[in-house]
Amino acid sequence: GLFEKLSPEGLVYAIIGVNAAVFVVWGSAGQRAKSLGDVRLMSWMMKHFTVMWHNLQSGRLWTLVTPAFSHREPLHFLSNMFVLYMFGADIIRIVGKRRFILFYLGAAVCGNLLSAVIRGVVLPATTGDRTGITQPGMGASTAVMGITTLFACLYPTSTIIVFFVPMPAWVAASGVIAWDLWRVFNAHRTRIDGAGHLGGALAGLGYY
Repeated sequence: GLFEKLSPEGLVYAIIGVNAAVFVVWGSAGQRAKSLGDVRLMSWMMKHFTVMWHNLQSGRLWTLVTPAFSHREPLHFLSNMFVLYMFGADIIRIVGKRRFILFYLGAAVCGNLLSAVIRGVVLPATTGDRTGITQPGMGASTAVMGITTLFACLYPTSTIIVFFVPMPAWVAASGVIAWDLWRVFNAHRTRIDGAGHLGGALAGLGYY
């Protein structure tokens, strides 16, 4: 089958390719909205390629997966794909290609579900701020956090470089998880979806 023909690196490149294709569609949607005033494609992408409680309430359960292949901003896209490139093939060699795909999608579902519930149910109930219900989230960070957390569990003492500083993988992963916890409790101050990252990290810990 297809999986058998792909090398671990080939599978990583295939996932990057899907993300790149969706990134191009977002660019086209933005261009059409801006230059032609045609928001149909943008509206369709918001419905099908972003995570928010409103989308789940509307029955679009596939939006627990599709946002993990969805980026609008170049830096967001490049940073997630770089981390996937750095760790993906190593994890594939350990767990195998089929399991990796299931783990990748599973981490995406965990991250996106936690994101939708926290931003769409928990925060409105506790703070009275209901903007999160229709606030779109997206990005491969949910799945990528799963991969990096699993890597840190498997190779806790291996050195990785974060912002040009070398550190053990377990320190880096713990630091990112702590930062994301802060983001969840200060959701009104940050655009980055800490809840989605935490869901991905929990999937990595659970899988380990």
